[in-house]
Amino acid sequence: MKMADQNKEDVIRLKHLDQLRATGVNPFPSAVERDYTLLEAKNRPADSIVKIVGRLMSRRAMGKLCFCHLRDESGLLQVVFSEAELGQEKYDFFLNNYDIGDFVGITGKIFTTHKGEISVLVNQFEIISKALLPLPEKWHGLTNIEERYRKRYLDLLSNEESMRVAKTRSLLVRELRHYFDDRGFFEVETPVLQTLYGGALAKPFITHHNALGLDLYLRIAPELYLKQLIVGGFEKVYEIAKCFRNEGIDENHNPEFTQIEFYWAYANYRDLMVLMEDLLPKLITAIGGSLKFESHGHAVDFTPPYPRVTMRDLMKQHAQIDIEDYPDQMSMLKIAQKLGADDADPTSDRGKIIDDIYKKFARPLIVNPIFMIDHPVELSPLSKRHADDPRYVERFQLLCVGGNELCNAFSELNDPVDQEQRFKEQSKNQATGNEETMPYDADFITALKHGLPPTAGLGMGIDRLVKLLVNAKNLKEVILFPTLRPEH
Repeated sequence: MKMADQNKEDVIRLKHLDQLRATGVNPFPSAVERDYTLLEAKNRPADSIVKIVGRLMSRRAMGKLCFCHLRDESGLLQVVFSEAELGQEKYDFFLNNYDIGDFVGITGKIFTTHKGEISVLVNQFEIISKALLPLPEKWHGLTNIEERYRKRYLDLLSNEESMRVAKTRSLLVRELRHYFDDRGFFEVETPVLQTLYGGALAKPFITHHNALGLDLYLRIAPELYLKQLIVGGFEKVYEIAKCFRNEGIDENHNPEFTQIEFYWAYANYRDLMVLMEDLLPKLITAIGGSLKFESHGHAVDFTPPYPRVTMRDLMKQHAQIDIEDYPDQMSMLKIAQKLGADDADPTSDRGKIIDDIYKKFARPLIVNPIFMIDHPVELSPLSKRHADDPRYVERFQLLCVGGNELCNAFSELNDPVDQEQRFKEQSKNQATGNEETMPYDADFITALKHGLPPTAGLGMGIDRLVKLLVNAKNLKEVILFPTLRPEH
């Protein structure tokens, strides 16, 4: 719609608003009567009297008849305004004061048109909310992708796929809760505002509390608090957590994201692999999906079991190097530069450089789900060392389609002496300019010294999982209100 047309439309709608008020009609009443949703009304027998409400989505006047479509969350239903049924005065009042986008309440009789469409013959109608701006052109959908993200309400109104994705996400979160609740986990809440960030290697957002005169961080992960609950006596806890990381935005990253993290006492990372092979098929089928589906041009099969492959073996296979040939930061940096891993730089520790090489050479080639297990200890400051080789840790990432990381899991480090040393190593890395490090957390060390039982923990990004299962190209498609650059 051109700007001039838009302005004209706005003026017309304001005129209709004034006309309604001039006749004593409240265009925004507080009480609404409804007996049936539109879907329920559609299933009522012929000649049934129904009271329905919804948004006016189309209008086609043909002499003394006006055919409209009404919409609520359950779907669309045709309603027919007839001069013979309503009388000329009411019929003309509707035509002259109601616009597409208005919310209306209707009482009428179910019938079927000559073309076989179930409809409602209107005998009473009222405005229940006046729309002062028009819907997208012909309500066939917003074509400007950026506009869809900025005005998600219009996107949901005009794009059925967007509504389907939003509802699929809601259903998936509901099923996640059911799964863990049914297995004896307690849902808990931990602080979003934290005096010290931790639980992941990421740069935090910083804010300030005026009354305390204190800088605070938006959490990057709930991990350290959840593990303190295990110290305190819980054996199974989970949180569906909003987290924040001050990082770039791309098709797989948003600064604000949602994940589920859970911790399970007396279990290890191998128990978590078995759990994930049970959980994911249940989630996929619960939202009406198939374990075999197309994603970004690839045929993907989520039928368990999923292969277990060490990070070292993946590097051998795809980068043609053995990371054990490069035992320190300097030698690893040199081979990374030789291979052309552009993200590797002198401020990175050995683990970060290994990860950079993996992301360049191995990650893009992964299609079907695999567990990448046993990461180098430098890459995993919160994970227990591997019993067979202390240079590695008991950790896995579940990967698929281009190496998309669905979850990250550990046998949790519960040795406070080892944990303290690793925090100190992270602090040294931070001093070199590496912003994606974990600070020393004295309170967490104190908690560990009181005793953390053998525990397994896992974090899974809900946004990324939904993106995979609905075959979305961009994470913004599955976040209702993604972070965007200001328009001006």
